[in-house]
Amino acid sequence: MNDFAYARARTWDEALSLYEPGAVYVAGGTDLLPNVKHRLVKPARVVAIGGIPGGIDLATELVIGATTPLQQVADSPVVRALVPPLAQAAQLVAGPQIRAMGTLGGNVLLDTRCLYYNQTEGWRTALGYCLKAEGTWCHVVGGPKTCVAAQSSDTVPVLLALGARLRLLGPSGRRELPIRDLYRFNGMDHLAIEKGELLTEIVVPRPPVAFRGSYQKLRTRDSIDFPQLGLAIAAELHGDTIGALEMVVGAANPQPKPVRGLEALVGQPLSPASIEAIADLVYKQTRPQGSVHGSEAWRRQMARVMARRGLEALGR
Repeated sequence: MNDFAYARARTWDEALSLYEPGAVYVAGGTDLLPNVKHRLVKPARVVAIGGIPGGIDLATELVIGATTPLQQVADSPVVRALVPPLAQAAQLVAGPQIRAMGTLGGNVLLDTRCLYYNQTEGWRTALGYCLKAEGTWCHVVGGPKTCVAAQSSDTVPVLLALGARLRLLGPSGRRELPIRDLYRFNGMDHLAIEKGELLTEIVVPRPPVAFRGSYQKLRTRDSIDFPQLGLAIAAELHGDTIGALEMVVGAANPQPKPVRGLEALVGQPLSPASIEAIADLVYKQTRPQGSVHGSEAWRRQMARVMARRGLEALGR
């Protein structure tokens, strides 16, 4: 790693006061530190925020501290009872050691990933670098203008489907941001937050009594791997009738993609015919990029399969 200054913050305000141009915040460090070792990130200062207490609180809404470990989210009786897909997604992140260290806030702010980017410095040098780091060419799309490194978080599609909001603290003060407004279709600059801004809490609205949901993850191995595709479903079911439906596809592009046109299914029964119609919508709107392992055509076909499996599971 390159040389850097190190500071440990005990509160969010102290962390903000320690920020300077070229600094980075680190909580669990499970994604950031490998990137620093690969010299993808070369911080002048590292501000540790992992010691700031997280936690899970339920009042009118579910509030989860950004520094809450992913395993705590997965194991929480409150999360599992109220929003099972979020606990499911957190449990599917990497392996137990990573979940014990990695935080929900870190998973939300996860850097985009690409086969041509997340490599050692020697590997990238031999390739001639890439558009996201040091280079001028995207090897995925074969051009100099667009970076399509993928947003590969497991919890993000679920949080989008649930209508979560983010509480942020930055140089301009405190604010709330709908998570759907956080991500841009730009693998090099995919987060709509200002320099030095901190994510302090994730707020999930309390779902209705009729809530049903699921998270489907595609990966080559059943542990460790980042998703090759993710699909979150959040629905209301009144008997077998669809009262509301949200679906979000992740790990296909720099920006997680809500599925459009689902409102036309509201009021219809969740039947084999409607499940096939929804799965077809998901397939048509899923356009995976070749920035992660697995062929784009296979991952797109699996979006249909995952939609079908997830929807069938809702009625069980």
